[in-house]
Amino acid sequence: MRRRLRVLWVGNERGLALVMAIGMMTVLAIAGTTAVAYSTSGAKQATQTRSRQSAFSLAEAGINNSLSILNLPTNNALDPDTLPKCTTNDKKYSDPTATRTSTSSWKHTTIEGGVVDWCGTLVRKDALWYLTSIGNSSNPNRPTTNVTRTLEATVTVTPTTTQPLNNPVWNYLYAGHTGSTCDQTLNNNISGASRMYVAGNLCLSPNVALNQSTVIVGGTLDVSNNASVGASTSMSTRVETYVGGNCRYSVGSWGACGGNQDARHIYSKLTDGVNVGVNQPAPVIAPPAADYATWYENSIPGPSQTCTSSSGTPPTFDTNYPSRDNSVSSVVDLTPSSSYFCRVGPGANTTLSGAMTASQNTITVGSATGFPTTNFIIRIDDEYMLVTGGFGTTTWTVMRGTTGSSATSHVSGQTVEWKTPASGEIAWNSTTKTLTMSGTIYIDGSAKISNGSLNSYNGQAAIYLSGTLHNTGSLCASISGSSCNFAGWNPDFDMLMIVANGSGGQNAPGDSIEVDNNYSFQGGLYGTNAVEFGNNVNVDGPIVGSQIVLSNNLTTSAFPTISIVPVGMPSNEEVYAQPNPPQGFTG
Repeated sequence: MRRRLRVLWVGNERGLALVMAIGMMTVLAIAGTTAVAYSTSGAKQATQTRSRQSAFSLAEAGINNSLSILNLPTNNALDPDTLPKCTTNDKKYSDPTATRTSTSSWKHTTIEGGVVDWCGTLVRKDALWYLTSIGNSSNPNRPTTNVTRTLEATVTVTPTTTQPLNNPVWNYLYAGHTGSTCDQTLNNNISGASRMYVAGNLCLSPNVALNQSTVIVGGTLDVSNNASVGASTSMSTRVETYVGGNCRYSVGSWGACGGNQDARHIYSKLTDGVNVGVNQPAPVIAPPAADYATWYENSIPGPSQTCTSSSGTPPTFDTNYPSRDNSVSSVVDLTPSSSYFCRVGPGANTTLSGAMTASQNTITVGSATGFPTTNFIIRIDDEYMLVTGGFGTTTWTVMRGTTGSSATSHVSGQTVEWKTPASGEIAWNSTTKTLTMSGTIYIDGSAKISNGSLNSYNGQAAIYLSGTLHNTGSLCASISGSSCNFAGWNPDFDMLMIVANGSGGQNAPGDSIEVDNNYSFQGGLYGTNAVEFGNNVNVDGPIVGSQIVLSNNLTTSAFPTISIVPVGMPSNEEVYAQPNPPQGFTG
């Protein structure tokens, strides 16, 4: 019995071992299969993650491509053609939430690891870009499809409206013609304290007295009978004179023009201010050049970028852009009988509802539309004020004379401007006869100041004209009583630069700019051709022309040395709006 039981136990034990072995093998097989499945799934997931990361990196590269183009100093970040345009169903869009279903006009760039489509849309009224970039990376798990990531960002743009002066020509009355016996002829007296530069040969007609603070002649100086430069009365009446070539008096003999030239009626003093003599050599100042083609395309407002907000009847900038061909047939009146304004980019303006004294700390305005609801700075005439209360109403509490300005009185109806960097602006207040400007403006035609009045302007701007300018009215940066404030003008604060390319038409033949009898101009004038002044004209500011044509009794004022000028000043490097760092990333 014991032997049989032992045999039975051994047999059962062997059977149990077999069952256990089979069970363990099954468990191991399941575990192995699971491990393989997990390993395979993990590998696929890791590959998918790498593809998504690659697509994200590609999308980032597209955004960076857009930013690198916007940041190029030679590019104008406020030109909508700077970046490839975004489209929705092949149509330009301005809604950043729109579904992008086509990339036919986007920039398509192949980068290691995939491709990226990128584009941008400029919203001019807000001066910002919406940037979009779609990264496409191959999908190794589904070779016929791509893994995509879309990134979006907003980029605000700060306009550039002023720049440092880099050509000293703008501190002179500059006549640039050369190559003639008399490149510049003065037929009438010219007095005042401006600095005059004649690049070529200067001829003084009989009985002409030239009395400036400084006279520089690059060529010869021919003084006719009874004409003179300066006077020998005292050192204060002598003119600091430089002559590059020879001199003569009253068709006498030519001679070297250095040292004492009193015998030739050139009553000069040396730079030391205490010794008599003509200075040599004459300094050479490079002639300026106006880049009409560049500013035709990049002016704001202008032919390619018209007003984003306006009222009244603003100037017509062009009629057939992109053809720069003097297409505006009617002369544009910058100072008409009714008000207008034109702005590109953010900003707001209104008018004073009542006169202001220099001491009051509350003002009433016509409208608060468009103005901020927290502290902001306004400009009225040449005074800046900080608005600290009354937001959203038409009665504001203000802090006077901020930003380096001085508190002063202001007339009812005067323009109130929010001091924010608009991309460009031109506005006319017919009640107070005030022109407000900012930026570089282009009119593919001619313009005029025609109301016969004493007009003022605020701001710094360059106005380019394919045609000519004619003044039958005065235009001053600063007014004192019934005339320009010649002693108090600061051209680094207010400066209007007129740049005219035409001749004749509304002007005398050969004239780019003409100022009629008895009027004044305070600012800068550049004429590709001649700049002509009538009788009894007062001028305060730099003048550049092929010739300067003077009638009787032109008076020039000693404007301060200029260091800051409007962007667009001829001969200065072109400077455009530049972007700020991106913000508002999504995707």
